[in-house]
Amino acid sequence: EDVDELKAYVQTAHGFEDYNRQVEALITRFDDPTSAITDADITAARQTLDDYAAAVRAVPTPSENVLKHTHQLYVRTFGDARKLARDETGDTKRQAQSVAIGLRRLRTAIEDRVYPSLDVMLARENLEGGAYELRWPED
Repeated sequence: EDVDELKAYVQTAHGFEDYNRQVEALITRFDDPTSAITDADITAARQTLDDYAAAVRAVPTPSENVLKHTHQLYVRTFGDARKLARDETGDTKRQAQSVAIGLRRLRTAIEDRVYPSLDVMLARENLEGGAYELRWPED
């Protein structure tokens, strides 16, 4: 039963790959010093972050204890990222930097904490790799 819940959760996490690609593209764009970032771009990036957070929050909390804690970590990663991205002090350039910092913080938390936690759970069940592999998209 716990294994089925883990498999289902990982498949749900695969459903967030489009958000991950969007976040990675935004990081690349916002980090590019030649890219002209507008207020509309900042608003759109913040909305992407909000939409992603809402999608993860909408996932039912798993019943298995370790998976439940990993899900809660996934949900919590958005709080700090959103706080940084919502910093409205300064001009457009300063706000764009804040958004980029928030998005990078999100990427780091997912790539270095959430996914490895799921990888460990999968490895315990001999399910690592293949259809269950979760990787952050490369730019």
